Amino acid sequence: MSDGLPLLEVDSLVKDFPLKGGRGVLHAVNSVSFVQRRGETLGIVGESGCGKSTLGRTIVQLLPPTSGSVRLLGKELTILPSEALRRMRRHMQMIFQDPYASLDPRMTVASLIAEPMVIHDIGTAAERASEVARLLDTVGLPPEAARRYPHEFSGGQRQRICIARALALHPEFIVADEPVSALDVSIQSQILNLLNALKRDRGLTYLFISHNLAVVKYIADTVAVMYLGRIVEMGAAEDLYADPKHPYTRSLIAAIPRMEPGSAADAPLPGGDLPNPESPPSGCAFHPRCAHATEICRTTAPAMTEHGPRKHVVFCHLHR
Repeated sequence: MSDGLPLLEVDSLVKDFPLKGGRGVLHAVNSVSFVQRRGETLGIVGESGCGKSTLGRTIVQLLPPTSGSVRLLGKELTILPSEALRRMRRHMQMIFQDPYASLDPRMTVASLIAEPMVIHDIGTAAERASEVARLLDTVGLPPEAARRYPHEFSGGQRQRICIARALALHPEFIVADEPVSALDVSIQSQILNLLNALKRDRGLTYLFISHNLAVVKYIADTVAVMYLGRIVEMGAAEDLYADPKHPYTRSLIAAIPRMEPGSAADAPLPGGDLPNPESPPSGCAFHPRCAHATEICRTTAPAMTEHGPRKHVVFCHLHR
């Protein structure tokens, strides 16, 4: 459960990528702001290409932001010198989508998990070996896994290794970037249950990135919906799923597969593809795909409006 105190504060965060030949910039993250409380799981959802993974990598400073502010545990990350930022990485870690690609195939599991402790000069060799054994047990892997190599494990087991490595420095904050999307459906629930158990036992705070709204509904306390680099709706998970405000959010939720025979989507799915972020539409970026768009949607970016007692916010002219 969240204790209500802010752990992460993101303000007007922008990440642009320059295009070849000086043709301009690609707007990957466009003025994103939110506050995340300690102990909270914030789900970031949206279609592929909406900027959610870039947002996660920019928050932990794997990508330098173009502008804006990121404060973790009260420290402004964007201005920290390299050595101070390295020390802050003890407090923030990342779990990547493809566990095999994020593990060095030439290193044993013991070396992979111990590497963050070696980099940060934590413990003796014996103490690190003991901590590796504890971490393997925590994520549900046997002690003999320490002597093996990544290729000897299944996808779900490799993701457990990545989770163990992320826990090695006892961080408070973890960005999980599509951590189950590369896994079989039968394994996804196991990893999600593990993440929930670790959150409960270690007081972790997650930024959980996914295109799968069913997965996010299961794990998130709060959900932010991204479209073309911007957050278009954000609120408590139960509020957002029960009463989505933005037409894009309603379309995404309507597209979640349902088990009930004869169930049908209650909102039209957006037509066409995500617009080119190199030249985003004017006004509301969603208007070319929105069945409810009016003239003001085409010309004027919507301001934020707030709904309900739990600050369910939406950027949409339909809710002015």
